Amino acid sequence: MDAQKVISSGIIELYVAGMATEPEVRELEAAMIQFPEVLAAVEEYRKSLEYYVAAQDLTPDNAIKASLLNQINNLEANGTEQTVLSSTMPQHPKATLMEETLTEEKRLSWKVVAAAAFVLLIGSVIMNFFYYKKWKDFRDYKDKYQALMLSQNSIQSTNDKYKARLDELEQTLNVMEDPAVLKVNMPGTKLKPDAVATVFWNTQNKQVYLKVNNLPEPAADKQYQLWAIVDGKPIDMGVFEMGDTAKLLQKMKVTDKVQMFAVTLESKGGAAQPTLEQMYVAGKLPG
Repeated sequence: MDAQKVISSGIIELYVAGMATEPEVRELEAAMIQFPEVLAAVEEYRKSLEYYVAAQDLTPDNAIKASLLNQINNLEANGTEQTVLSSTMPQHPKATLMEETLTEEKRLSWKVVAAAAFVLLIGSVIMNFFYYKKWKDFRDYKDKYQALMLSQNSIQSTNDKYKARLDELEQTLNVMEDPAVLKVNMPGTKLKPDAVATVFWNTQNKQVYLKVNNLPEPAADKQYQLWAIVDGKPIDMGVFEMGDTAKLLQKMKVTDKVQMFAVTLESKGGAAQPTLEQMYVAGKLPG
């Protein structure tokens, strides 16, 4: 609970005016106990309100009061309004009586205006407090809605990634289990004896797929390239990616016939001819 927040919330005005709800009364009284500045703010507003009301309390002039009482008594005794007025009214000039009457009317008018202004003030405080609560509730709901949307978008993005991954795995399994696909193992060369890669060649549609089992991550300006050896000549089958992409099958180029596959490390983007000194894996077709 924050003292300044309580003071500026408008609950003090409602409390002093006797228009606060029970939960608001309990909340404010707890704050008054906990925070001296809240108690001081309540007392200050109570005193200012009492001062304002007292300032509007008008006491009739004693002479006018006595005159009116005498007129009433004479009317009851004589039954003639003219006699009472002439005998009991204070001896003031007509102009003075008119001025006093106008002054009294102004006082009464000002009292009415002041009372109306006070009612409008209280109404304004209530409306401000009401709309403040509505605005606060709207802001809380908006924040919760935005957080929910962000969470939902994050979940949707994660689901899309998993779905794409499952589709890739399904495609990999379909290729590997296809009886028309020939598996070619490519063990490491002297450059990297523990390197391993595998080629899957569809003997019907001639499509080549590559799976990296174990190859070191290349430098930023380097890239691995697959070659098909056909009648002793290297045929470019394309460069391929490493990282997470290398864990699944990567679709390479198509070749009608092949006796051997090999992988070399080339400049990024590939080369027209393989760098034999950078051959990492190689393997012949079985049989």
